[in-house]
Amino acid sequence: MSLGLLARFPSLSHAYRTTRAATTAASVWGMYKVPEFVRKRLGRPEPKSLGETHERAAKKILDLALELRGVNIKMCQVMSTRSDVFPPEFVRTLKLCHDAVPPHEFEVVRAVVERELGKPIGEVFAEFDATPLAAASLAQVHRARLRDGRQVAVKVQYPDIEDIVAVDLKNMARICRVYERFDPQPMPLLPLVREMTEHLALELDFVREVDNAERIRAIFAGDTTVAIPVVHREWSTQRIITMELVEGIKITDVEGLRAAGLDLGHVVNALMSVYVRMIMAAGFFQADPHPGNVFVRPDGQVVVMDFGLCKELPDGFGLGLFELMFSMMTMNESAMIRAFTELGFRTKTGDTTTFIELAKRMLRRSGTGRFEGEFTEGMTDELFEAVRENPVVEIPTHFVLVGRVFSLLSGIAHTLGHRANVLAAMGVG
Repeated sequence: MSLGLLARFPSLSHAYRTTRAATTAASVWGMYKVPEFVRKRLGRPEPKSLGETHERAAKKILDLALELRGVNIKMCQVMSTRSDVFPPEFVRTLKLCHDAVPPHEFEVVRAVVERELGKPIGEVFAEFDATPLAAASLAQVHRARLRDGRQVAVKVQYPDIEDIVAVDLKNMARICRVYERFDPQPMPLLPLVREMTEHLALELDFVREVDNAERIRAIFAGDTTVAIPVVHREWSTQRIITMELVEGIKITDVEGLRAAGLDLGHVVNALMSVYVRMIMAAGFFQADPHPGNVFVRPDGQVVVMDFGLCKELPDGFGLGLFELMFSMMTMNESAMIRAFTELGFRTKTGDTTTFIELAKRMLRRSGTGRFEGEFTEGMTDELFEAVRENPVVEIPTHFVLVGRVFSLLSGIAHTLGHRANVLAAMGVG
């Protein structure tokens, strides 16, 4: 069914979205339960791995998201960050939602801009590129030029997205309740939907995103090694953001960085310094450092963009994280337990010695058996795998987000042929 037809008939759109979500959920459920039923009836042993089933299920969910867009894409993006909850096949497949979002037609974008600003687009912008620079789950970004000549990027929220979000969230919650009623799940899906509901309400408010951007700019005030785009509040509303156009070389463009004469090791260290400063010192950080949001200028200046997903950390988090790193480096078990506890980890039994096993499993994936300054994707995946296997442990969501950030930074660093060493960026070791 075409998106244009659905847009003209909202009630039809709602019914179709509900039906597609329900049939996809039933299909995914059947992928797991039908073979299990047959296996039990025939007395066959459990399969050694469900990897192939996970791949097919994740692909079906991805197809649904790319068709219906909206919250379905956001849900896939969230699932792809929750290695502590979902199997690796889901995480790997659903990561595609970060780059495969189809854009809306320009006339749809124009209508939103003119409605929000209360005047024809030509009265504000001398130029407005019809082809978006990027498209995401809730909005897309266009290059433009203000009438005074300033080059800007305009982030435009999709029309009726609030209504679509409400419908999609209700569908997800309904599906999760059915799953958990008739087939109790080890994965805490309903809490994930509730968490998404809270976050989406914030992400849909672009005034808040502008506030986030300005707060991050304040963290780096006077620091010429970092560029945070200036927001033009007079041309920004709750549904559009007009900001300074800051361009650069994509952080993973190895050839482009080398062609600019940049030292890749210096680029990695500069990037790590930016995130260490936000996470360890300021306690407030941009939580989505994928390659589409981080650039490098030819002079080596790091450009960070998109502040819809920012996180405020609890007081003392930076100190607790440093203590965890130092305790794993020195193999101090009592300090490990104290650090995990300070970071918000809990066990349902109160037995904190479980934290030692978590740390040891992480360190086994480090390659050396000791922490050497880098939270690799393997180490964080191992931690989340251990938590999935041991539901006694409760992991704080802010640590999951920080762990994901460090994993992304590690992936970027390895692409550039270096390590994402947190301690080195802090000037330690």
